[in-house]
Amino acid sequence: MKKTTIISLLLLCACAFTQGKEFPTFFPKMKAVQEAVYLNISTDQTEAKLISRVFQGIINRDSAELFLGDDSHEVTWFKYTNKPFRRPAYNITSGDNRGLRTLFRNYKDRLDKLVVCDFKINAFSWNMAVMMASAENALPVSEDLKNKLVAEFGWDKEIVDIRNRWSTLSEAYDWAITELMPKLNKKIIFSLGLRDDWKSFPWRLYDYAVATRSFTFWLDNHSTEGKNIIKRILNTEGYPKNSFVLGYGMHGDDLNDAINPEGWGFLVGDIFPNASFYSSFPTETFKQPEPKAVTAEKGKVYVALHWSDGDNIQFNHNATYDIFNQQGRGKVPVSMTLSPALMEIAPFILRYYYENATENDEFIGGPSGVQYIQETFYKPMDYVSWCEMNGEWLYQAGMSVTASSLRWPAQPFFNNGFVKTGVMGTIAWTNGAYRDAYDWLGMPVVCTGGVVANKKDLYNYLSGVAASENYPVFTGVYMVQAGMGGDGYPGINSVVEQLNAEFPGKYVFLKASDLMATSRQYFESVHTPYKDLAIPGRIEAEDFDKGGQGVGFYDTSKSNQGGKYRTEPGDFVGIGEGGTGYYVGWSATGEWLNYTVDVQEAGTYRMDIHYSSTSSKTGITVMLDDKILTTVEPQKASEYSDYSVYVNLPEGKQMLKILFLDGSMNLDYIDFIRAEYTLPEIQSDKTYKIVAKHSGKALGLSVDNQVNGTSIVQKTYVDESSLSWNIHLVGDAFYGLQSGSSKLFMTVRGNKYIQQFPFDTTVDVAKWGIQCVDENYFCITAKGTGTVLEVIDSSDKENAVLGLAPFTGADNQLFSIEEIGNVTGLENFEVAKAATYPNPFTDYINISKPVEKGEKCSLYIYTPSGNLVYSDSQVAVENVVTFIWSPGLSIPQGVFIYALEGDTFCSGGKIVKQ
Repeated sequence: MKKTTIISLLLLCACAFTQGKEFPTFFPKMKAVQEAVYLNISTDQTEAKLISRVFQGIINRDSAELFLGDDSHEVTWFKYTNKPFRRPAYNITSGDNRGLRTLFRNYKDRLDKLVVCDFKINAFSWNMAVMMASAENALPVSEDLKNKLVAEFGWDKEIVDIRNRWSTLSEAYDWAITELMPKLNKKIIFSLGLRDDWKSFPWRLYDYAVATRSFTFWLDNHSTEGKNIIKRILNTEGYPKNSFVLGYGMHGDDLNDAINPEGWGFLVGDIFPNASFYSSFPTETFKQPEPKAVTAEKGKVYVALHWSDGDNIQFNHNATYDIFNQQGRGKVPVSMTLSPALMEIAPFILRYYYENATENDEFIGGPSGVQYIQETFYKPMDYVSWCEMNGEWLYQAGMSVTASSLRWPAQPFFNNGFVKTGVMGTIAWTNGAYRDAYDWLGMPVVCTGGVVANKKDLYNYLSGVAASENYPVFTGVYMVQAGMGGDGYPGINSVVEQLNAEFPGKYVFLKASDLMATSRQYFESVHTPYKDLAIPGRIEAEDFDKGGQGVGFYDTSKSNQGGKYRTEPGDFVGIGEGGTGYYVGWSATGEWLNYTVDVQEAGTYRMDIHYSSTSSKTGITVMLDDKILTTVEPQKASEYSDYSVYVNLPEGKQMLKILFLDGSMNLDYIDFIRAEYTLPEIQSDKTYKIVAKHSGKALGLSVDNQVNGTSIVQKTYVDESSLSWNIHLVGDAFYGLQSGSSKLFMTVRGNKYIQQFPFDTTVDVAKWGIQCVDENYFCITAKGTGTVLEVIDSSDKENAVLGLAPFTGADNQLFSIEEIGNVTGLENFEVAKAATYPNPFTDYINISKPVEKGEKCSLYIYTPSGNLVYSDSQVAVENVVTFIWSPGLSIPQGVFIYALEGDTFCSGGKIVKQ
């Protein structure tokens, strides 16, 4: 058997167990009951209300029988469910805290212990007690309430006082991660706690946190200690990729700063009540009418008004309901953001909105879709899968449009990913400013426009958006529920009437999906090539496609500052005379040009960029359709020069896009020349060695460890994981270089030291451009520095250190990148367990598994980098198969990966030779 892609083998086995799983599956569902128990807790004191919510989670974990009523919205939604109900069997009707006392009298048998904790602002013993409720059926209580409950109803089980058990925050969470986390459900995590307003504004989501047996933290993500604890929690084994943190942050939405880099999204819902009850209703999916395009005309402004806070399920439960039931709704097209997560958590809430919508109402996702994320903070290795997951939720909720945190100027890595959601278009964030809409791979990107808190803001923004004689203008308007909800639909209607009276014929108000359909139709209708362009061949920069702003180009100025060549109305890319004729100049960060090209033969091409630049940090990103070919940051060049890289191109007609990184480059042309050389594609599921051209030595860890700050050096290559690398796409043709041993990333520290650290999405110090500049050799550029990786002083010595320097093309700046295996991600992965003993081993190891008698089985053993060192096959003569591997002294000590496969199973895992 030739070298096998082990991870693919194991994943195929895993797929056999997951096929047919119904969508969606993130949120645990409680078991429904025929008859609910309704209890009003509105007169209870705050501490008692919080305790009652936790108690509700314990009760509803087995079956969702208990509903707690505390305000009119809860009563409204409970009535809407039409669930038969009764009062508790023993209902206390007098005295303080009647709700909690009623629960304790009726359900104390569901409890295994009482936990006395602090009820103070940000008290961590409260969170420990909540998690003990999740893991151990323990009820958090204050000293006073414990004494009163025990005195009135008796208690013969355990009472634990944890108020002084831990002296520090870290000590408490160390205990929770070690002792409680293994007992908890690995689906979702909660951020809930005693905020400074907890006495007047107690949060209500605790019942769902406890019912789902979930980890619940309350941490300051602005502090190093808090952020590190959050990182440790979110990286606990067993949670699904792209999972959710529910609740709210100690600093509000800034919680994204801590959770997005770990690949988690945010679902706000701090005061969302009764989720343990609501989630017992069957999951539903929804449909909306197909979007309808109108013919877009120059000189008009096309507007999509949309409400904020769709990510916040407590808004969907409370404030959104109030706004939705205002007088005047349906007179003007308005889109309402709602959370698709309600399909699982509370499907009847979505059903209510959909059933009561007028033809001018529409529901869209937001501010990102099913989760709230800041795209640029999100773990880049998981971003595409997040987009695909987000798209599935939106589709199942019938939402063809979502808001997003995509920013101006465009960032190809994030825009390309968002296209994979499959939405018709997105209303992207612009911080209250107007920006021209544009087409991105068939997905219209329209600005959110004004962030308005009242009808005056709404009028001021829209009256200030100028129509254009060259193209139709498309804009969104972001209406903040907490402010604009006061003026509401009557205010919207009055502003629209005023605008139409003052500017007759200027504005066309559309639902968001209709605006996207209209803008897409317009972009497609005007997009044509300026010239027939073929590859191989020369692409002159000034020959970008027709269609104007947002189609053939995106430019932040409104005139052709050079005044040459392309002078027709609506073409305001700066073009001057110079170079070999004309050039595109006067560029700005984020501007781009589109070219329809015909690649006549698939293969590797040398791409020669002819440019000049006044800056040492100039650069462009080059795309072909949805593939980012390269991002180049060439040296400052006062005279026109060439910068060459090799790229792979597929055959056929495609869209070539050139995006400027700053405003200093004058671009003359790009030549594409067919190469005999075949450029290997870098893939994240492969393992590579990186070898310096001048010395023949491989890059790796100076010491094989997981210590932050360990230097990256060159060494004579041996088959060790400390000399192997996994290469992950983390940006616009930038990569993260991850050690195959430590799983930490090659990072620039202090602008000169090359060391290993965890990947940080918020800075560029671990993002590297990998450009093939000579056949078989690459330069590795440090993003944003104008420098490349090199072996200092061209040393050929063992353990020579690395540094950064401007690119010269010297051999100590060139590296081969060679595939050495395709085993990744197995360090915590095992499918269909096999027994391995002794493990670790010295002389031999047995690997065995129960199987069907007569089944043919094969064993493969690999190094961590994927090199096969042993294989054997046998037919099981009993109902178990056993392989004995005796590697002897020829095989060095270390970690190995085994793959055991048969006709009906596959197994995989780690074994250690001592």
